[in-house]
Amino acid sequence: MLSSTVYNEIVDEPTVLVALVVEHATGEGFCVDLGGGLWAVMGLVTFVAKAGLVACLRSVDTQALTSANTMLFKILATPER
Repeated sequence: MLSSTVYNEIVDEPTVLVALVVEHATGEGFCVDLGGGLWAVMGLVTFVAKAGLVACLRSVDTQALTSANTMLFKILATPER
């Protein structure tokens, strides 16, 4: 899953954030339902350095992308224990 909304405005940060997409996950933890039995595991986010992507495997609707971005903000706002 790729997300690049607000992160494009930060010059020193990566343009694209990447999350693992799996089947058969649940809404517990840091997973976001993408529909069609696919889940983005937002707790395992990494990044792709500023680069041009050449292929798109599938698209998600605006609500799924909004949910993924909301989850990223929740992760960033959660203090370490």
